Amino acid sequence: MRTTLLPTLALLALASPARADDAKQLAQQAKTVLKTHCYRCHGQDGSVEGAMNFVTDLGKLVARKKIVPNDAKGSRLFRRVDDGTMPPPDESPRPSAAEIAILKKWIEAGAPTGETDSAHKQITQADVFAAVLADLETLDRRARRFQRYFTLTHLHNAGLSDEELQTYRNALAKLVNSLSWGSKIVNPVAVDANRTILRIDLRWFVWDATIWNRILQEYPYGVLDDSVSARAVAVGTAAKQPLLRADWFIATASRAPLYYDVLQLPANLAELEKQIRVDAAENIRQERVTRAGFNGSGISRFNRVLERHDSAQGMYWRTYDFDEPQANLVDRVNGGLLPDRRNIFAFPLGPGGLAENPFQHAGGEAIFALPNGLHAYYLINAVNTRLDKGPLNIVSDPKRPDRAVEAGVSCMSCHVTGILPKADQVLDHLGKNPKAFKREEGDVIRALFPGKDAVLKLMEADAKKYAEAVAKTGAKVSRFEAVSTITQKYEADVDLVTGASEIGLTADEFRGRISQSELLVKHVGPLRAGGTVTRQLWVQAFGDIVRELQLGGLYQANLNGPTLKDNTGELDPLEARGDSANQWAFTPDGRRAIVASGDRSVRYFDVEGRRDLKRFVGHTASVWAVALSADGKCAASGGMDGTARVWDLATGLEIAKFTDHTSLVSAVAFVPNGKWVVSGSFDGTVAYWKTADSKEGWRVEKLGLVTALAVDPHGKFVAAATENALVMLDLATGTELKRYGNFTSPLSAIAISPDGQWIVAGNDAGTVRVWQLGDEKARFTLTGHEGGVRSVAVKDGGRWVLTGGADRTLRLWDTSAAKQEVPVFRKHGASVTGTAFLGNGTQTVSGDRDLTVLPWKIDKFIGAAPAPKVEAPKTPDRIPYAEP
Repeated sequence: MRTTLLPTLALLALASPARADDAKQLAQQAKTVLKTHCYRCHGQDGSVEGAMNFVTDLGKLVARKKIVPNDAKGSRLFRRVDDGTMPPPDESPRPSAAEIAILKKWIEAGAPTGETDSAHKQITQADVFAAVLADLETLDRRARRFQRYFTLTHLHNAGLSDEELQTYRNALAKLVNSLSWGSKIVNPVAVDANRTILRIDLRWFVWDATIWNRILQEYPYGVLDDSVSARAVAVGTAAKQPLLRADWFIATASRAPLYYDVLQLPANLAELEKQIRVDAAENIRQERVTRAGFNGSGISRFNRVLERHDSAQGMYWRTYDFDEPQANLVDRVNGGLLPDRRNIFAFPLGPGGLAENPFQHAGGEAIFALPNGLHAYYLINAVNTRLDKGPLNIVSDPKRPDRAVEAGVSCMSCHVTGILPKADQVLDHLGKNPKAFKREEGDVIRALFPGKDAVLKLMEADAKKYAEAVAKTGAKVSRFEAVSTITQKYEADVDLVTGASEIGLTADEFRGRISQSELLVKHVGPLRAGGTVTRQLWVQAFGDIVRELQLGGLYQANLNGPTLKDNTGELDPLEARGDSANQWAFTPDGRRAIVASGDRSVRYFDVEGRRDLKRFVGHTASVWAVALSADGKCAASGGMDGTARVWDLATGLEIAKFTDHTSLVSAVAFVPNGKWVVSGSFDGTVAYWKTADSKEGWRVEKLGLVTALAVDPHGKFVAAATENALVMLDLATGTELKRYGNFTSPLSAIAISPDGQWIVAGNDAGTVRVWQLGDEKARFTLTGHEGGVRSVAVKDGGRWVLTGGADRTLRLWDTSAAKQEVPVFRKHGASVTGTAFLGNGTQTVSGDRDLTVLPWKIDKFIGAAPAPKVEAPKTPDRIPYAEP
């Protein structure tokens, strides 16, 4: 590597004591020395030698005690640089005396970081889903169901540098390709500016929904987000949980049994050998194998035999490992003593049935090349049955918590170069002890054990191919292997910053929330005072933390629905079991409601009796949109099956069905005369169609996600809420009349006042905007919800606005008041998905996702102050109910 030494003038400038205003320059000079001589092994491209990949982050060097301010001799990093062991002696260039002096001067000056940049911007969950949604929209619609995502955002939020995050990217790339039966190395693709969200395509690795769902069965951090973007991502990917934390995946999918299941490996070695086209017994008989036998492998405590076969993908090595011979066990034959059959130098042939005097092994390990050149691993017992962990009396891994060798991660950690080069000792033993074996046995031994030079040559060739494959993943063949290093980092104890970032809060916010909750104090109380909790306890408590902090619904893998015919995803990733209400449409008196249910039905609900009057059945997937006709005789609905339907409330029969949407029908609305319906979909279309025959009148396309619709009570226009704009369409022709946007957060709810003069829209960020018809800009912007807005209503005159949110609250806003205490109704236990002012003018009714309906008397808040002045509408004067 070419490097540039520090300029001489810069070195001379340090001859005098550093002043306070020189701290930044001194820190920069120290960083330059470290980057020149240390960065290539401790951070560059995610390299993590010595488990340190932050050598140019001066603050972390101090925080993690690699540097002790004002104490050069007490600073481990400096001591190693000063004594010449860092960089290693064979590395060049080497730090000069002047550069070492810079490091010493920097430390003795207090190790200033010199950083003035503010902390990097936190990435919210909304940011994550927005980035994923934007990425999906760049892909062909048919390709979206194959896409899955891994996130590093919580690690970014915890303060990890890009170099540290790169180690995670390297580990993820290596692992997913090590779990692949695809023929090529294909690395995850970053989809956001910070490269914290990484996309894969299931087809790259020959995965499908069965494998993804198997991974999800182990996932403890699944939280179902209630936002529009999250719903759109689920629809696009055909998966309830298409995002996983990358660090969890690395630490879990690299370990059996999940490791075996994702690789789809069978339960015994014979079936595995069939899978990779190896006939081991025949190869041994025909002397098509190469063996090496030796003592002291470093993993196995006793004898070990390595055996190489050719497989369909390249190489296949297996080991024969042996347990400890017991000193008091001998076989006596004709008055003599026979050596123990666990001694390969006495019995180098086998296994049983393939030799006259076979060795007696206790199990072993198989390592074989995948089609892309990376390696897979398999542990077995004495009868070749698959093991998750090797027995401690035979093999051990000092890097694992229980020292047990685990299939996958332990093998990767040990076999960093592929097959570790080991010299054969058996052939040399035969040469020195020719009379120890029969002539026929000696001939077979020579054929199977060709000696150390031949074996090492094969090992070197296999190692070269493996290193080439690893390099394609972005990782390096290194003593500190990426997957096992990240696994250990994930398994470490959880501190306040780590825990807060994993649930989407700042450290201060999380500390405060813990203090306010008796439950959280019991679970994670030590975090408040600088303590830690174990990763196991954190996982155990995670569900309670999510519920206590109302972070969303917990994902349950056992509730996944039927899969698509091609087994790439779920038929309906939005389907819910049991009672659920995705949207409500109330009658003016609040006594009845139409409910869009997650169980595929449309409910005609008796609010006072808290019971279903009827259920309209016809949708083949969850229902997400409902509306009532003005005369109260019909209901409209839209669902995940891509259809919009009209129902007769009296008979419960379906009287119309519109099937020309290609994705979730997220919004429906009647025109005032009830003869036409407007429907909007996540496919970006709004359609206007007749209830009599479902014939389409007009269609507008390419609007983006259509999330909500509201029709002008006078029948002149329809307002369509989309992911980034509010679009006004002429009801007669579909012509765009006006557009408000671009908004940074998707609109999620919309309403028009009964007099048609006020339009209200809420978004996923909890913001509500109020427009007077014809205005260029919103008259009012209302903020206060701590989650997305799910439902809105507005009274005549535009003064009073009612909003329901994902934060489980109902809020009443007085737009005539410049500053006010907003009345908040907090009795709902779930996201409020339906709101309405009742005709009596003094009461509201609201319904939540758990199918709970609650009244709220608002007469004490409703005053006699005049409503805001209403200007004449500026929309074109069109004939109501005009038909195309």
